[in-house]
Amino acid sequence: MALLDEIAEKKRALDAARPLPQEVVHGIADRFELDLTVAAAVLEDYPLKPADVKTILERGSILRHRAVEEQRFVLNHRAALELMARLSFDPSGAVTERTVTAFHNVLYRGIEDDAGKYRNGPPKDDPTETAPDPAKLRVSMSALSTWMRKSDAGPDTAFEAHHRLSAIRPFHAGNRATALLLCNLILNRAGYPPVVIAADDRSLYLDLVERAWSVGDKTPFRDLMLRFLSQSLDFCLEAAGQDGEVTEGDIAT
Repeated sequence: MALLDEIAEKKRALDAARPLPQEVVHGIADRFELDLTVAAAVLEDYPLKPADVKTILERGSILRHRAVEEQRFVLNHRAALELMARLSFDPSGAVTERTVTAFHNVLYRGIEDDAGKYRNGPPKDDPTETAPDPAKLRVSMSALSTWMRKSDAGPDTAFEAHHRLSAIRPFHAGNRATALLLCNLILNRAGYPPVVIAADDRSLYLDLVERAWSVGDKTPFRDLMLRFLSQSLDFCLEAAGQDGEVTEGDIAT
C-alpha cells in the first residue's frame, strides 16, 4: 500500500505541474520513445543496443549494413507509439480487441505476413506449446475486449489487461511488445506515463509474467509494474523541474 500511496502522490504532483512547457513535453516524449523502443526490442529478442536504436530513430530510415528486420521493427515501433499517442488523446473511444490487432499490425508490418492476425499454431516464444489453443483465440480475445470496455482506465486495469493478453498470446510473434503497448495506452488514458522495462529487468519481468498466467499468482507481477510506474513518474517530475533538460539514462536506472 505504501507504494500505491507514493504513486498517487507523485501523480498529484505531476497533475499540478501541468500544463508543462512544450520543450519539457518534447524532451519527455523523445526519451520515452527511445526507452520504450529499446524495451520492445529487448523483449522480442532483437540484438540491438540502445545506441543502435537511437541511430535508427534519428535517421528514420533503413540503414545499410544492418539487419533489415530489426531496423524495421524499430521504425514500426515508433509508428505504434504514434498510434498509442493518438488513441491516448481520444479517450471517448473504447480500448478493444481491434485496438490490440491494430497495434500488432503496425508493429509487424513488413516483418510478418500475418501482422495483425491471430496465430494458427503455437507462438514462437513458447517452445513448450503451453499457449491456449488457436481455436479458442477469438473467444478469448472477445472476452478480453468486453472486459476492457467495462473497465475504467488506471494502473490496475492496465496491468490486468497486460496479464490477460500475455496469457492468451494471440499472435505468432510480438505478444510481449503488444501487451506492453496495450498496458501503456491504458495508463496514458488515465493520465499516467508509460512503464518501461529495462534490459536488466527483462528476466524478472518475463518470469513474473509467466508466473501470473501459469499459476495464477499476479501479485509479484503487479508489484513490479507498480515499481516501473513509480520510476516513470520520478522521471517526469524530475524533467518538469529541469526546464526541459532531459538527460540520458534517467528512466529505469
